[in-house]
Amino acid sequence: MKHRYLLIPLSLFFIILTASKCKKDRTPVDPVSQLPPETQTGANTFGCLVDGKVFVPKGTPFGGPSLKCAYQYLNDAYSKGFYFQLSASHNHSTQNLEGIGIFTENLEITERTYDLEDSFQDGKAYGLYLKFEESRRIKEYTKSSLPGQLIITKFDEINQTVSGTFWFSVAVNPGDTIKITDGRFDMKFTK
Repeated sequence: MKHRYLLIPLSLFFIILTASKCKKDRTPVDPVSQLPPETQTGANTFGCLVDGKVFVPKGTPFGGPSLKCAYQYLNDAYSKGFYFQLSASHNHSTQNLEGIGIFTENLEITERTYDLEDSFQDGKAYGLYLKFEESRRIKEYTKSSLPGQLIITKFDEINQTVSGTFWFSVAVNPGDTIKITDGRFDMKFTK
């Protein structure tokens, strides 16, 4: 009879011990650790945080390419000069799409830091945040009042690879800012 009374407290002790271990295992994961590593090998990776949430390219079967990179010299009636384009999209569903892009206008790139400012300015770089949510559309570019940076850490024109980091903010509504942080990419580009 005495042994039965010992089993109840021992059982409760092990249940409490197990429950406390479960709580420790539920510690929040750092979002930055969920981004692809910063590499310089042409691994075709891209990731950033959008208002603290992980953004990595993801498509749907009908969404088409979700990650593109190009660096081209154009010489036509509309454009003349070097143009860089890096774009990534994340299709949450057929109705919800989120996209991020980094672009230059007539700007030859090298390994250095570029300010992301007003869009479509000759000799400048800029960032884009795009979101379609069912029937609602948001399309915002960086502005001088909310600048950002693009840091090209490796540029290899012969092997057509480019790597770097970026951050920027866009104003969606008065007083409502979307922050793109901890951006990194390691891409092969088309010419």
